[in-house]
Amino acid sequence: MFNSNVLEVGIGLIFAFLAVSLLSSAVTEAIASLFKWRSDTLLQGIKSVLNDDGFTGLAQSIYNHALVNPRASGKATTEKTLQVKPAYVDPKQFAAALIDVTNIVEDAPAKMKVSVDANVADPQLNQLLKGIVDRTGGKLEKVQVELAAWFDSAMDRVGGAYKRKVQLASFLIALLLAGALNVDTIHLAATLWKQPMLPKTIELKQGETPEQILDELNAYLPTGWTSESTRRVRQQPITSFFGWLVTALATLFGAPFWFDALQRITRLKGSGPAPAEKAKDTGAAA
Repeated sequence: MFNSNVLEVGIGLIFAFLAVSLLSSAVTEAIASLFKWRSDTLLQGIKSVLNDDGFTGLAQSIYNHALVNPRASGKATTEKTLQVKPAYVDPKQFAAALIDVTNIVEDAPAKMKVSVDANVADPQLNQLLKGIVDRTGGKLEKVQVELAAWFDSAMDRVGGAYKRKVQLASFLIALLLAGALNVDTIHLAATLWKQPMLPKTIELKQGETPEQILDELNAYLPTGWTSESTRRVRQQPITSFFGWLVTALATLFGAPFWFDALQRITRLKGSGPAPAEKAKDTGAAA
């Protein structure tokens, strides 16, 4: 069973998915850095959380605070004049900055709520801060802890929106790469089933670069463009596109998933995991 065609086909497909996943991840990360997706998404998230879409109130004050944005001048009046936008804000630092810009100091709860009324005009945030003051008995340290937890929870939703955006971009890039490299899952599986010896020479090494894996993909698997593959795509464009689509969908699992899967299946085909790996539950079941 361990030397069956099924495992050989599996190894070839997983290696192809790994190669495209690594390439699409690298391209997506480069695009995200170039266009500052993280910092822009964070800014929009903080504006939304603070109900300051125009960047004229609390969001502006927060981004001018040294705890949140230490690399900026602290003099920004609009988003365009915001010289530096952080890609990450620590919840504790955000909470401390919000306490500073709203001039909340530890006092009797009634007096702290008066300060909240004087400095926070937004009804929702005003109610939030007053509720936190009541629950913490006016203890400033506890107020900061609750604000940090609230911000962290809000950023989970912002992070989810960013992840969906990146996944969509990664899928589209993977689809383009699958077409450009002609990584057709359907044709690849059919060819490997007929010629199971093709993936036997694949040897995955820890730390290989996407370029090295791409070289192995082109050397050992039926991918890329030749006169024969061009003719096949022209004759069966829908089937070829569907094969590229399957490849792109598979990359959504991520390169770490396929890397681990390839290691497990190659060990399953061979001698099984080492005792240390079995103890850590990182090897394939023998």
